[in-house]
Amino acid sequence: MEIDFALLRQNAGDAVPALITHIEPESDRDTLVKHVRELCQCFVNIAAATLLLEGRSQPFFLNLCRAAENWRRLLVHLEQRKLRPPPASWGITPLAGAVAAGHWSLAAEVAERMSTEWRKEEDEYAVEFAWASTLGALVLHAQRGVDPSARFDYLARVAREDCWLALGRSLVAADSSGFRSAFAAALSVHEARTEARARSFTTREEHFAAHRYLWFEGLALLRLAGKRELDISNERYRYCPPLALVPMTERYQGDWVASIGDAPRDGGR
Repeated sequence: MEIDFALLRQNAGDAVPALITHIEPESDRDTLVKHVRELCQCFVNIAAATLLLEGRSQPFFLNLCRAAENWRRLLVHLEQRKLRPPPASWGITPLAGAVAAGHWSLAAEVAERMSTEWRKEEDEYAVEFAWASTLGALVLHAQRGVDPSARFDYLARVAREDCWLALGRSLVAADSSGFRSAFAAALSVHEARTEARARSFTTREEHFAAHRYLWFEGLALLRLAGKRELDISNERYRYCPPLALVPMTERYQGDWVASIGDAPRDGGR
């Protein structure tokens, strides 16, 4: 698959203002979720294109934070209206993006509001839910000391590969060797899936392009490993370029958000 990242970024940038305008607080739940998902995808596409085309890390992080903040606001808004949250797996890239940016407070606020139930009726796979909720639990463990054991137990029951559970356990145990081994195995799984999607004629470019050369969950896991002070400093991984792992130095100010949920955050970490 040949991807025109300049055109991808232009199309996403053109779509953002219209999407923000059309997200109405009183819309029905499914319409809100659909439009915010589209908005988040635009910011992720802008982020990826900017990093891959120009090597600019700070706009990459800022746009990932914009995706995460809009997803957080959606979750807050649905909670305020006593409507069920979307499937946890639908928010895994906004969550991973906030972690990849090192914006821990934003990531924790997304994680704490993720669905705690598998949404089979919305075509979510059990393994997708298990991994998304596990990543959320790892964020809450790293940031707030919340015990992730229940999420690990569920992941152990449904995961097809052992590496995902091993990643979680090694992060909690601060086991550098175990993490490196599990991460390498998970990367192999991710690579096989990514290359298969790239060869598929049914893959939609706007949904896949940002993920073609960047593994957002992998970047999040490496940030979590760094927060736990694991020894991974000399490792280099495909889909996780060094430019995506430098510190975020530009403060996110809560801009480019839909008028739902609560007031914009102060950009703190």
